[in-house]
Amino acid sequence: MTRTVDMISHTAAIRLMLALATAGIVGTLARAQSVSFTNVRIIDGNGGTPVEHGTVVIEGRKIVAVGPAASISISRAARSIDEGGKTAMPALADMHVHLTGGWDGISADMLGYQRYMNALLYAGVTTVLDTGNVESYVLQLRAETAAGRLLGPRIYCVGPLVDGPDPFWPELSRAVVSQNQVPSVVHQLADEKVDFIKLYAGLSDLEVQAISTEAKKYKLRTIIDAHSRNGSIEPMQEGIAGWAHLPGRKLSDEAIAIAKSKPVFFITTLSVFEAFTWRRFQDESFMNNSLIVDTTPAFALEDLRKLGREALKKHPAVTPLLDAENNVKRLLKAGILVAAGTDAPYPGDFQGEGIHRELELLVESGLTPLEAIRIATKNAATIMHAQTEWGTLEPGKLANILIVDGKPDQTIRDTRNVSLVVKEGKILDRSKLKLDPKTDPGYQPIGGMEAPGTD
Repeated sequence: MTRTVDMISHTAAIRLMLALATAGIVGTLARAQSVSFTNVRIIDGNGGTPVEHGTVVIEGRKIVAVGPAASISISRAARSIDEGGKTAMPALADMHVHLTGGWDGISADMLGYQRYMNALLYAGVTTVLDTGNVESYVLQLRAETAAGRLLGPRIYCVGPLVDGPDPFWPELSRAVVSQNQVPSVVHQLADEKVDFIKLYAGLSDLEVQAISTEAKKYKLRTIIDAHSRNGSIEPMQEGIAGWAHLPGRKLSDEAIAIAKSKPVFFITTLSVFEAFTWRRFQDESFMNNSLIVDTTPAFALEDLRKLGREALKKHPAVTPLLDAENNVKRLLKAGILVAAGTDAPYPGDFQGEGIHRELELLVESGLTPLEAIRIATKNAATIMHAQTEWGTLEPGKLANILIVDGKPDQTIRDTRNVSLVVKEGKILDRSKLKLDPKTDPGYQPIGGMEAPGTD
């Protein structure tokens, strides 16, 4: 019986192949494995001058050739796409997101994960680091996107926050009451293959040191959000690998010297500083951008506008981001590794669109557009020790490519003009990533609506 079924299946397969060949479809599928993007300006993510009149060739999941068109030979079997002078650059990475948060930064929206995934991809973000979540939830999201059963960016994650006995975010945290717990907590997180262990503000300096030391036994690194102590010297001396945020106050020269010597990296999150000051809501027109409108439910936009107006009435004098922004340039000048992250979602800080805002704030802080792009591409991969795998447009790297209309090396806002997104060699259909109000279930976030920074 099994042999008969196999013969029937084999015959059906042959008939299908013959039908496809007659229609010319088999040849198209074969050619689609090799794609060349021609007539593009190339920003490779390394920070150098863009290549004019370039070509990028991908096969399967990888880039096989990139550079001036005259130097690249294209197979006749390759599918060729003329991009008409648009700019090809590495797809973006957001190194600080929370895939369970509601739009207000306080509530939870665990059922709305596909909105977030789609919004990220729609904006050209193919890689994220989730820096604190419901443990089993984010581990499943990571596994399913990696397996290809769930459409979304590649997810790195820390799992839960590791906090003190009275956690700031109880549902997202592992509480450490004493150092005796440290070996078992670290061992379990290592078994779950988290990409970092994230330490939180409620831990003592001794606990930070104990967890960081224990993590190294498993070749795991720790990052920390120490709230008002971000950028302080003690945690860097206790073995952390990086800061989940820039400090909002001016970094001391001593702290910068220690960060360089260790070395310790920083994730920027200027977008969340802006969210906490409500500065962005001084001009609500930012919410008309297609990266937001096309991926955000109308009810959320309506509530956001209302929340922003109420906050500005209470706090009309909006605080500038001077210290946080000034820290970026000082860190880069010192040769310290800095990568871009947003801490999305918060009011005005969106999944997907947020990283484009982060780039704009980085340029506002005094960086060149090419420096800002490198921070959101190559530097992100370097933080993950994945710089040989992704983050730049180079042969052998994963084909994570963003093609935009414009010259973002000259005008950083042009990164928003997304024309095409390639994730690991697959050209995404952005029209299917848009939020369709007719089919969207309309899931509402649940939890508090307290405005951040207003208490």
